[in-house]
Amino acid sequence: MAQPTPIRGLGPDTRLGHAARRILAGRLADVRKPEASLQDGVDDESVHDMRVAIRRLRAALQVFRPIGGLGKKLEQQLKRIQDALGDVRDLHVQAAWLEGAAGKVEKAKPGTRAGITALRDARLAHLDAREGRLHAELERWVKRTVPRLLKRMDTLEDEHRFGGRRVRAQLRKRLSRVARRMDTYMDAADAESAHALRKDVKKLRYELEIFQPAFRRTMDALLEVLVPLQDGLGELHDADVRLELFEQLAAESAPRERKAARALLTLVRDERTKRAAEIARELQRWNAEEIPRRLRRLLA
Repeated sequence: MAQPTPIRGLGPDTRLGHAARRILAGRLADVRKPEASLQDGVDDESVHDMRVAIRRLRAALQVFRPIGGLGKKLEQQLKRIQDALGDVRDLHVQAAWLEGAAGKVEKAKPGTRAGITALRDARLAHLDAREGRLHAELERWVKRTVPRLLKRMDTLEDEHRFGGRRVRAQLRKRLSRVARRMDTYMDAADAESAHALRKDVKKLRYELEIFQPAFRRTMDALLEVLVPLQDGLGELHDADVRLELFEQLAAESAPRERKAARALLTLVRDERTKRAAEIARELQRWNAEEIPRRLRRLLA
């Protein structure tokens, strides 16, 4: 995952309004770099990088919304471009995974490659329409959303401390939510609880990145633990999506594709078992290193 541009010169005593303007400007610059590449053509790397950068920008908008001037409508406009990027990215990921899986499955079950190729081609049949929607959303983003965001950023003023009580309370609330999600997942490690945990872990990570300049050393240590957990949950989610998809295809597709889907199900089930074990180890690490206690102590 692409890293956000470091924001230099901020500290716990920086005025919150000033920090908000600097961070939002940095997050916007991170979005605009891959955006420039997408003006000429849609490539997987630029789609991925822009999607991640948009997520980070949305997280910053949510964090700094209490300052005023950053309404929900602006965030909704960001979600439009994020969703369009996600629709294209999902097809890229599915096609790449199917291409890689074809070789593995063919060795165990000869004759399945043609069926897997047909499944891949069926996924990619939607790509042109999704890329068309993405180009329309990119135009809207450049002409409407970016100017509006720049205008709102200039109005942000807040004299509170960047590392003050308001910020600490916000992070404590986010940490408590993640802790509850972890408990739910450990009680029932199903797809729904894993997806909910993944979303909240992602939000916690992005908020820690935002406030990293105010609590640098501790945040660096926490992110070292949080990042692999988020990555693992993302891979587990991908496996759950594939599992549901291939179960459906194994029941509804033409004979050749049904055979391929059944073969792929075996691969995906093994993959999910492996990812779930990795998540269990990361959660053990989270508790063994007393991450919640260390973060609460920092935020007291």
